[in-house]
Amino acid sequence: MITLSRSYSISENLDNTFNHGYSCIFNWSSMQYLFMSDSVKSILGYTSEAFLEEGLSFTLSIIHPEDMLRLKELHQSIFNYYYSVTPEQRPKLRFSYNLRVKKVNDDYIHILRQSTFTEFTVDGKPTIESVHSTDITGFKFSNNINLTIHQLSDSETYLLCHEQEFSEVETKLTEREKQVLELVRFGYTTKEIAYQLYLAIETVKSHRKHIIAKTGACNMTAAVNMVINKVQSQK
Repeated sequence: MITLSRSYSISENLDNTFNHGYSCIFNWSSMQYLFMSDSVKSILGYTSEAFLEEGLSFTLSIIHPEDMLRLKELHQSIFNYYYSVTPEQRPKLRFSYNLRVKKVNDDYIHILRQSTFTEFTVDGKPTIESVHSTDITGFKFSNNINLTIHQLSDSETYLLCHEQEFSEVETKLTEREKQVLELVRFGYTTKEIAYQLYLAIETVKSHRKHIIAKTGACNMTAAVNMVINKVQSQK
């Protein structure tokens, strides 16, 4: 047994619950991992130390950009349901949803994340979350995110009480915007793109703004990476 605190311990074999999974314990107060199973390396290629040292920021950095766009809405749905039930029911809830996560070799896989909250503040806010993640790449046929919430019944079985689908974000670029994006990808400046496409510089600037807005990226570099990642995830 690995003791995490005076009131919290987990088995070293917890990550063996599934053949293709890894487990962790997350502290929502500090935004840090208290535990990450070594099996994460066999699934994603990263060491457990990377998660333990960098916390939530590392996890967010390897989530697919398009899934990141839906993560806020997803978490809102989770906590809206969480606070709609009584404090006595909250420890009995299990939250499950899928995400695309980048491996150390830059390939994306589909992960099913299942979790329960195990410790709480006096006013009912969750502080400790127990999570198991399973590689479901061979069973996932779309990039939609599916959330299910189950509650443990008196008969010790989980009953479905909420489900919700978050559709894939559509990034509909015009042909001209795709051309601009491709040239940006190969390092062309705005002036050079204008020359290549016989456009005014201000027109190219306008296309760049539209690309950023449509992809939800923070800048053109992020927009390029988002489109590349989408292509790679569909291979």
